[in-house]
Amino acid sequence: MIRRKWAVLLLVGILLLTATGCGPKEPEAPAADKTADVIVVGGGGAGLAAAVSAAENGASVILVEKASNLGGNTLVSGGVMNAVDPERQKNVSMNDALLNELKSLLERDESEFGDFAPAFRTLKEQITEYLEGDTSVLFDSVELHMIHTYLGGTRTDLQGNTISPEYDLIEVLCNNALGAIEWLEGYGQEFSDEIGTVLGALWPRTHSTGGGRAYIDTLSGVAEDLGVEILLETAGKELITEDGRVVGVKAAQADGTELILRANNGVVLATGGFGENPEMRAQYNTYWPEMPLTMPSTNIPTANGDGITMAQQVGADLVGMGFIQLMPSSDPETGVLFNGLWGSAETQVFINKQGKRFVNEYAERDVLAKAALEQEDGLFFIICDAQIAGDRNLDHLIEAEDVIKADTLEELAEKIGVPVETFVAEIEKYNSYVDAQHDPDFGKSNFGNYKITTGPFYATPRSPSVHHTMGGLKIDTQARVISTEGQPIAGLYAAGEVGGGIHAGNRLGGNAITDILVFGRIAGESAAQKK
Repeated sequence: MIRRKWAVLLLVGILLLTATGCGPKEPEAPAADKTADVIVVGGGGAGLAAAVSAAENGASVILVEKASNLGGNTLVSGGVMNAVDPERQKNVSMNDALLNELKSLLERDESEFGDFAPAFRTLKEQITEYLEGDTSVLFDSVELHMIHTYLGGTRTDLQGNTISPEYDLIEVLCNNALGAIEWLEGYGQEFSDEIGTVLGALWPRTHSTGGGRAYIDTLSGVAEDLGVEILLETAGKELITEDGRVVGVKAAQADGTELILRANNGVVLATGGFGENPEMRAQYNTYWPEMPLTMPSTNIPTANGDGITMAQQVGADLVGMGFIQLMPSSDPETGVLFNGLWGSAETQVFINKQGKRFVNEYAERDVLAKAALEQEDGLFFIICDAQIAGDRNLDHLIEAEDVIKADTLEELAEKIGVPVETFVAEIEKYNSYVDAQHDPDFGKSNFGNYKITTGPFYATPRSPSVHHTMGGLKIDTQARVISTEGQPIAGLYAAGEVGGGIHAGNRLGGNAITDILVFGRIAGESAAQKK
């Protein structure tokens, strides 16, 4: 009886303690140092687009950036972006090569395009109608952009796994690309009236701002005007959760001080990819036979995948992590992009150390990079003439020997160390292909009517480097991060290179800026509205 009495008393005591709040509890979220409706982690193009969008939707916003300046990889990018643009494309003439590509699409079956079959069906109708009318002006459509993204991104890795872009995400990307341009133009950003084809874009729909800084300058100025609080040298370290919802971020300032940022509505991760994390690249790579830790990168030093790691810790799912894009035309020593000379992809001619072409220069970036890596020392030269160079001041590039200049093709061959007769004959043969608008050697589809004929002539030495990590956090069309259980993680959103599923196995040149702007805007709006 005594033992039973004590057992009853003990049970009552536990119940009383629990009822009065003295029993075991879930850990409470730490007290906030700062609070806003939306916290954005990352101050590159995607993060700034998200911050501006959230503020436009009435949210208070705090943006943290671990570097000492805003910009991320956007700042060091070429700043070009793809968008179907009916007005600007009126200024571009159609040519036989592009017409032939459209006709070849008509011969393909819808079954080849998987989830993209509906878009391809519509595209075939559009092409048929176009070919029955005026074909002197460039044809383009959202569906063609979608199909190019599908064809450019569908890849099979070394383990036999095939990945394709996610249809719903690409539909959003391509349908909202022009709107992103108009959004920025509304804030005063200027785009060139001309459109071309950046390397690996597959079609003339690439818009230029003159460099990535234009996006950062525009968006950071707008963010300031809208009252976004920006904290530099402040790195996001850990996501804070409460009752299964992401409610904030633990951050660390440059001096080591911890900062707790509370989000009333949501947190947007815009931390970029992991191009500058050699160990992470090697860990996930399933596409390239080798991914040396020493391979240079075009990325800024802070692109090390920390946003992916943070989200994984709260159950985020990943997609496409094994696919890493190499930029074929990087500096052989440093990996940087902007110390050379070339024009739009139509104009580019790649020559190896034997003085020969070795690839279709209008192809996708992974195709170009693979071909380049097979050349001696992984090295090649981009050849230009005075017409392609235009009126650019090249003195500093020539002085630094980043660009080699010569008055004749023979002299250029001697300076870059390739067989003179072979090189001259190869350029003459290429020029004949431009005249014929047909490349029987490598199938280049678009030449832009540019031949290598007018001195002075230029050569830029190039070699592949790590450029873009396609894999990342799985997101939906509202930029919500998806858990390993297939559900949105409440309060967590992502935009830009930290996300996966859009570019699949290979990104089209010019689609990255489109991605960060389109999904940055969506992420900011979704977070502000607690979608």
